Amino acid sequence: MIMLKRLSLYTLCALSLAATSCKSDFIDQSPVLNPDEEGIFSSEARLAAGVEGVYARAKNQYFLGGFATLAGDNRSDDMMNVGGNGYTMRDTYNHNVSAAGLENDYMYNNAYLAINYANTMIENIETNYADQLPCDAETAKKYVQECKFVRALSYYYLSQLFGQPYKYNKDALNVPLRVKAVTGPGENDCPQATVAQVFEQILKDTEDVSALPDAAVTKASKASAHALRMRVYMCMDEWQKAIDEGNLITGFKLGDISKMFSPVVADTDENIFSIPMSNSDKSGSQSHPVSFMSPSYGDITVVNNINGIATVYGVEDDVRTAYIQKGKSNWYCVKYTDDLRLEWIPIFRYAEVLLNFAECYYRLGDEAKAIDYLKQVRTRSIAVDKDTLVTYTESGAALWTAIDNERRWEFLGEGIRGYDISRRAEDYRHPQTDGSWIVIATPADHTSYCWAFPEYEKVVNGSIQ
Repeated sequence: MIMLKRLSLYTLCALSLAATSCKSDFIDQSPVLNPDEEGIFSSEARLAAGVEGVYARAKNQYFLGGFATLAGDNRSDDMMNVGGNGYTMRDTYNHNVSAAGLENDYMYNNAYLAINYANTMIENIETNYADQLPCDAETAKKYVQECKFVRALSYYYLSQLFGQPYKYNKDALNVPLRVKAVTGPGENDCPQATVAQVFEQILKDTEDVSALPDAAVTKASKASAHALRMRVYMCMDEWQKAIDEGNLITGFKLGDISKMFSPVVADTDENIFSIPMSNSDKSGSQSHPVSFMSPSYGDITVVNNINGIATVYGVEDDVRTAYIQKGKSNWYCVKYTDDLRLEWIPIFRYAEVLLNFAECYYRLGDEAKAIDYLKQVRTRSIAVDKDTLVTYTESGAALWTAIDNERRWEFLGEGIRGYDISRRAEDYRHPQTDGSWIVIATPADHTSYCWAFPEYEKVVNGSIQ
C-alpha cells in the first residue's frame, strides 16, 4: 500500500479513461485531466496543482483531516472513549492498538502516502525535471520547502504515535524514515530509524524556509515551520531552542476563540496553520472524524466528567465553558458541531505558541515570563477579576499546575493533550468511577504505549524489527 509509481499527482488521483474511439489521434492524446508525468511539468499551473496534491493527501480524513487530532484526544486523560468501535479509536483509548488495528492501518497508510507524494515531488523538481521547470527558481524552491514541511509534519505525528518518547530513550527504534520516493516493487525495505534520527530529519526538513511566505494558514509558511520546530525542541527538552523558534513566529495575536472552530477561519489572526474543509472533502455524511466528539454522533469520544480538567478548571465566566455541553450521562466537547461538518481543523494556533513559551520559561526558571504568557492566554477568555482559580502570583509547583491546567483546558478536543503526555514521557491513565486514576500505559512498555505497525508494513518491509 505504500508503493507508489512516480506519476503525476493528477494521474494518481484521477480515474483512467477507457478510450473507445477508432481515431488514433484521439487515443494517442494525453487528456488534460490525466496528464502523464512529463505533462505535469509542462505548465506552472499543473505543477502548482501537483504540489496541491501533496496537501490533499495529508488532509485525508484518516490523517491530518481528523484522525491525528482524534488520536491525541483518545490518548489523553481528559477525554474518554465509550463508543466501543475500533474505527472510532476504541483501541487507541485502551492502549492496545495491535498490528491488525483499524486506526493505525488507516493513519499509517495515509501518512506514508503523503510522505511519498512529497518525496516524489521533491525528486522531480530537484532532479528529474530540474532543467525544464515551468517556473522560476524561487518558486521551485518554495514548492520543495512546502513538500518538506508536509513530510516533516507527517513524521512528527508518526513518531509520536508509533515510538517511545525522546525524553525516555532517544535511541529507541521509531518509524521507518523514508526520504526517497518509492516508485516500484522491492523499494519498500527501509529500516526503522531511532527517535533522534526522525527528529533530526524533521529539523533538517524545516531548517531552510526562506522561500516560504511569513504566513499562509492552509499552506506551509515560515510561521508553521517554526511552530513545528518549537514542538520538536520541546520534545527534546531543548527549552531555549524552542523559545528561539517561537520568537520567529510574528504577526499573530489572540482574538475571538470561537472563530477557530468555524467553516470560515482564514481571517483569524490566531490561525497559524489549519486543515481546511469544503463540500468536496466530505465522505458520506461527515468530513472529518473529529466530529465523533459531537453529541450528534452519539456517545463516542466524550469529555472525562469524572476527574478530568473540565471537572476542576471550568469557571462560569470563562467563554471556553461554552465548548462543554452536558448531556444526561456524558459531557461533550462541542468545538466541532457544524451541521455540514466543515469546520477547519487547527494544527497550530498562536495560543499554543504562547503557552509553549510559558512552559519553556518555567523550565528555565524564569517564572515572571512564564506567568506573563500564561496570563495572555487565560485573560483572553476570562477577566482577572472573575478568575477564581489563578492569581498570577503562583510559583514553583503551583505555577506549573496552573500552566499545565491552562494548556489542558485551552486545547481540550484538539488532540494536543495526548501528545503532551507522550513528549513528557508521562504515564497514560484512565479515570475510575470512584474518582481515582489507574495507569494504563508507561513509556517503558512499548506494546501499550505505542501503536503497533500495521500488518502490511511488516509484509512489504523486511527491515522491520
